[in-house]
Amino acid sequence: MPEHKTRLWLLPLVVAVAVTACGDDNEDTDSTAAPNETSLTAGDDASGEQATSLPEGATEIIPEADLSAWSGKTVGILNLAPVPGAERFTKTVQACVEENGGTVDYQDVGGDPTKVPAILENWITQDVSAVFNAGIDMTGLESLIAALNEAETPILTWGAGNPSGVINLTPEVVEEGRNWGRYLVEELGGEGEVLLVTAQNPSLASREEGLKEVLAESNIELTVTGDPLGFSVEAAQKATETALQGNPDYVAVIGAFGSLGVGAAIAVEAAGSDAIVLGANGDPEEFDAIRTGGPFQMTLAGGHEFGGEAACQIAAGVIGGGAVPGVEGKEIYTTSVIVTAENVPPAGESEPTPRRLYQLP
Repeated sequence: MPEHKTRLWLLPLVVAVAVTACGDDNEDTDSTAAPNETSLTAGDDASGEQATSLPEGATEIIPEADLSAWSGKTVGILNLAPVPGAERFTKTVQACVEENGGTVDYQDVGGDPTKVPAILENWITQDVSAVFNAGIDMTGLESLIAALNEAETPILTWGAGNPSGVINLTPEVVEEGRNWGRYLVEELGGEGEVLLVTAQNPSLASREEGLKEVLAESNIELTVTGDPLGFSVEAAQKATETALQGNPDYVAVIGAFGSLGVGAAIAVEAAGSDAIVLGANGDPEEFDAIRTGGPFQMTLAGGHEFGGEAACQIAAGVIGGGAVPGVEGKEIYTTSVIVTAENVPPAGESEPTPRRLYQLP
């Protein structure tokens, strides 16, 4: 993707981050589930207080399924690239299916979406029971999606956009982008030049949208750069190095994906820049970078493992004869958590805040 600039010259605005819980948090759940039958419920933190809240007007989704439905079934898993931000979802799904008697055909496309049509065609021939996709844009694959729908094969995606015929789970990525913007406006006082290192993916585009929405109310100037297929640490490091050579005055760099933030931080340190670095995903490498006290200061943890568990349950319910929970066709969101040095988890641990699933009106 060629580097381009969005110049924003409006008055600074500091935005408070606040969401309001809605619905009945005391709703009864079935605590007597049969073996292999589980449900995802909203959790409490150690103090017993509700750890996460939902946006106003949101409807909570709590899938329930008999996971023994996977016994003897084969599923296909499409993985964007061998990076934590994709594998934390797909490996969770794989473990769930295999632990309940199913088998998995796991296909990593290495960031190259042109490999996807042939893989889907093969799975249609094999009559797989479900398809899972982490991060790969399915735009233009309408005929293959329709063929899988016709075969009653559910397609569940994570952060891959929401084309017709798929069940898309994702953090509310536009809001995540707004959280980047709010953080930067406060940290930078609404002034300065910021670099966004991104790649071609629906979730990353939506984060960019939310970021620009908030920065439009500030005097922050945003430059966007990156390789469309560059999801690796190395790709982000190279893009950031090139951008810093052209303009050493960036005061912040954002990596639109977990590995991109890590690569950006390496480049910032190597250049001796004072820029702060922000990321997204809540990958272990991001937490490591935050704990070092270097330029990496903040990331957005969307709960990829929770999303994988939810996708496994939703698909098991569908192949077991049930309906898609919630309103079919609407994206199912997971709550996302801002992580800084103040709340970064210990080494080797995921961000522990209990996640919830919801749909917006």
